[in-house]
Amino acid sequence: MVPGPASLRVASDRLRYAVRVLTHGDSSPSDLRWRPQSVTPPAPVPAEWPVRPETGSIGRLPTAGARSLVVVHDGRIVGEWYGNGDRPERPAAVFSMTKTIVSLLLARAVAAGHVELDLPITSAIPELRQRDPRFDRITLADLVDMRSGIAFSEDTSFPWLNRDYPSVYYATDLAALVVGRPVIEAPPGRFMYNDYAPNLVGLALERLTGESLDQGPFRQLWHDLGARRPATWARDDRGFPHCESGVAATARDLARIGQAMLGDGRVAGRPVAPPAFLERSLGGPDDLVTSFLDVPVGYANGWWRLPRPAGGADLVAMGAHGQVMLVSPATRTVVVRLGDDHPGLSNIDIALRLQRLADSGCFGDETGLPERGR
Repeated sequence: MVPGPASLRVASDRLRYAVRVLTHGDSSPSDLRWRPQSVTPPAPVPAEWPVRPETGSIGRLPTAGARSLVVVHDGRIVGEWYGNGDRPERPAAVFSMTKTIVSLLLARAVAAGHVELDLPITSAIPELRQRDPRFDRITLADLVDMRSGIAFSEDTSFPWLNRDYPSVYYATDLAALVVGRPVIEAPPGRFMYNDYAPNLVGLALERLTGESLDQGPFRQLWHDLGARRPATWARDDRGFPHCESGVAATARDLARIGQAMLGDGRVAGRPVAPPAFLERSLGGPDDLVTSFLDVPVGYANGWWRLPRPAGGADLVAMGAHGQVMLVSPATRTVVVRLGDDHPGLSNIDIALRLQRLADSGCFGDETGLPERGR
């Protein structure tokens, strides 16, 4: 029997997937060179960051392995640094910080009346119900809080061609994968971090709004932020955006999202984050859901919640290979670090160091501020 077009397409997809896994292995910031990308242009009228002249040394910031560091205090850039061949205008892959952006895009769709946060995922993706009726119990809120009960393994040990993590990251047909592969491990409620969740949110929004996230919704967000530089979003072979890891942006433009969390949802006077998103993120549940290297953390609405010594919490967005954004309401500070892994610090170590620096007041005074450099 001669294979039909569908069989040939499946075989071709499997071959391309295997080649990618075996060629590239683990993910890397350099994947921007080969992953297909859509491009989001800067805002037609970019917003200017107010910049305060600074003095001091960069020695207290975790620059090793970094390519860009931007510090914003009280809505002004008070320090920035670029190194290891980077330039201010060059986008960097933010990896799982993309999940925070997807959560914001969902909140904007809710505010616009396109979708409800408590909508069952099967309302948009009924194929999941056909595979397992328990998917009816999973809502969009469960997915952005990582409480869906869907199993996921980040194991990359041999043979890892069939592991969850590479199956998502190197997918040739990501939408089909997240419809056909995820299995339910537990009822919704318990925290279980996974890369299927944001892609299910992205697929649901695509079906409910008729637009791919990396087109209309993200483009409008980028314009509302007043972004000065283009952003890119990695896509699979069929044009579906990788909602778990696909965004690449400059540190300055990414910091605008953090500033929106501190500025009543506005950046340069423009509405960016709906009030409900701010309330749910900043005032969400304080329960601790997991720990990194014995550091307890919470998670809600696409943000990690890093407890503060005196009570309360800062928000942190984190991505593989050293991508960290700290949003500290108590100190009115946003710090973005992009680049590659720090040789001696994990992401949570970097977040803790940035939190301590913000608490020390060095970003709020005219002394001890990081230099702008290349």
